[in-house]
Amino acid sequence: MQKMLAVWAGLCLCLTGHAQYNLGIGNSNYSGIPGARINPGVTAGSPLKWEVNGLSVDVLYDNTFVYTPKGAVPAFGFKSLLKGIVDNQHYATHYLPGDPDKRYQFTLSMELLGPSFRVSLGAQQSLGLTIAARGYGNIRNIPGTTAENAWAYLKENDLWNRSLSDNSSRLDMMGWLQYGLNYSAILFDDGSNQWKAGIGLNYLQGLVAAYVRNTHLNYTLDSTQIAFANSSVDYGRTDYDSYRSIGGYHGLNHGHGFGVDLGVVYVHAANTREPEDYDYRLGLSVMDIGAIDFNRNAAAFHLQTSGGVFDNWNQQALMSNAGIDKTLSAVFYQGDSSASRTAGHFTMSLPTTISVQADYRVTAHYYVNATIVKGLGHGNRPGVVQPDIYSVTPRYENRWWDVSVPLSLLYYGQWRARVGLAVRAGYVFFGGDAPVGLLALGNMQGVDFYAGVRFFVLKK
Repeated sequence: MQKMLAVWAGLCLCLTGHAQYNLGIGNSNYSGIPGARINPGVTAGSPLKWEVNGLSVDVLYDNTFVYTPKGAVPAFGFKSLLKGIVDNQHYATHYLPGDPDKRYQFTLSMELLGPSFRVSLGAQQSLGLTIAARGYGNIRNIPGTTAENAWAYLKENDLWNRSLSDNSSRLDMMGWLQYGLNYSAILFDDGSNQWKAGIGLNYLQGLVAAYVRNTHLNYTLDSTQIAFANSSVDYGRTDYDSYRSIGGYHGLNHGHGFGVDLGVVYVHAANTREPEDYDYRLGLSVMDIGAIDFNRNAAAFHLQTSGGVFDNWNQQALMSNAGIDKTLSAVFYQGDSSASRTAGHFTMSLPTTISVQADYRVTAHYYVNATIVKGLGHGNRPGVVQPDIYSVTPRYENRWWDVSVPLSLLYYGQWRARVGLAVRAGYVFFGGDAPVGLLALGNMQGVDFYAGVRFFVLKK
């Protein structure tokens, strides 16, 4: 657990990127491909004749358990943070011994947008092709004792020889490649009122996935054994051993799926206008409708016992997922190392969202945007979840410059207030919706940072 959380933090701090919901750049009239990740309808009638995305990456990471104390590393101290992962330094936890059952939350999303292309088909239509690698991870409602035990590799002496329980933890994580075809068109335009809509069709290749749900664990542990009583849990995972044994493309291919993005936009202007000269613009979108069936080198498991003991846990060298699965099965099923397996595949849902966008033109080049992104849950089915975002973003824009200040609230089981900054200078854009931690202005327990390069030609 400690390594996983630290690696998550390290990845988020090493990558720079274009965020799926970059609130400063994504709502600009010159957003193009990035804007289509919020609402696929916005690209119709774009002032950009065509555009090519070079390379951009999105990173959003936040949690309520692990943090880097203020002053532990310098501003943008990526090297120090990475060294801290290796040497187990610069990280601390919010675990409260006086409130051991307090629940904590983790959320992570990353998107690498590769070479992608969009072109305006006349004045009213747009067509685009995108290639992206995406990853999401959520850990929800994990009790403090479970999180601290995992962080300390079960070596927290204060938690030994105590009756512990976990009836709430849930983990969902998934990574995939996405190949998208995006189309948008203006459906109606009388000079003052304009309706346009867009659709994105995505083919998905599953790379990695894991889930834990229906957690009901009652246990005690000490330096030699872990004893379970009246416990059960369901989990599934792709076979990470296959990356080593198969290698290459086939080692990454663990399943396939499809996704759909839908969006509609209404634009109102009192007089005939250029694409950016409107009074206000309203948008509604539903993104990431779909799922991936992980059916290659994948499995689902159910563990249940009225009494099981994991002897000499600290001497076990479990280096493969097959070894972990068999060992857990033997512990929960009185020595039967294969009883826990229930299926050779599982399906995970995408981070489906519904979003509302409102853009008001204050005066020439000055706008105020309000965006709400609501992540939809999946009930008891495996699936990753997009955190809720509520934002207000004032911005200045012209054909070659954008400057905006996103003010937002992030909710993923806990509210997080954020103040960001985003800049587009010609073909380059960068920014962040939560730069305080990166700038070493406070404790770092979350990052939202993006940058990218794309080339475009403006319409005359």
